[in-house]
Amino acid sequence: MENVLYAVLDHRLAARGREGLGLRLLVRGLLGYMRAKETDLLDVGCRTLAVALGKHHVTIARLLPVLAQASDGILTKVADARHKTADVYLIQLPRHYQQLARELTWRKGRIHAVRPVFRSLGDVAALVYESIERARHSPTTAEIVRFTSISRNAVSTALTEMEALGMVYRDHGHWKRRAVNLTNLAARLGVLEDYQAHISRNRFERARWHAYLDRFRTVEVDEGALYDQEREEYWLPPGDAAIWNAA
Repeated sequence: MENVLYAVLDHRLAARGREGLGLRLLVRGLLGYMRAKETDLLDVGCRTLAVALGKHHVTIARLLPVLAQASDGILTKVADARHKTADVYLIQLPRHYQQLARELTWRKGRIHAVRPVFRSLGDVAALVYESIERARHSPTTAEIVRFTSISRNAVSTALTEMEALGMVYRDHGHWKRRAVNLTNLAARLGVLEDYQAHISRNRFERARWHAYLDRFRTVEVDEGALYDQEREEYWLPPGDAAIWNAA
């Protein structure tokens, strides 16, 4: 499915401009969730996805149906939200893409939503970094522009900023990643505090919403219904879980 994302869907969404950037990262978040949970059903709320993408939950609620319509059958809504349960979406590879997926070469590495450091650097930087990280060979600036369908000026700005932070470097015209811990870099940029605050805000707003719903239905709410660490923090880098014990 990732092969079809890069070969077809990415370029289709890129034509939507700034909205397309959000849609491209959203579909990456959904595929990352699917891989992590080994499921083809998405049943988490917009607030959970908002944390993974560094967006407002209202933005996610607006983008999800747009993505479902533009995905050509990859994302399909199969159930409406009811009481405390979120909308349910099915993520699948339609039959008309299956042959193409078999013919395309698999890309190295993992697919990510928006890692915390890119809350500071932005969506363009996230896609540019991914194009270097998952490329079959170290790309030139022109190749990154072609891979990402992002303007050369925007790509060059993102590369310059990431180079200054020690994330990437240029070697004879080709861009390569440096061995840098992105979580530590996010902490240095002050992003982790924002990330933790987003998680805490979600807990509070979810609890308040559940309390409102309970006015109309008597039901016992356990802690897991308000906050599920496994579902809500699936995108955290492995090995850094201790940072979030207090979250």
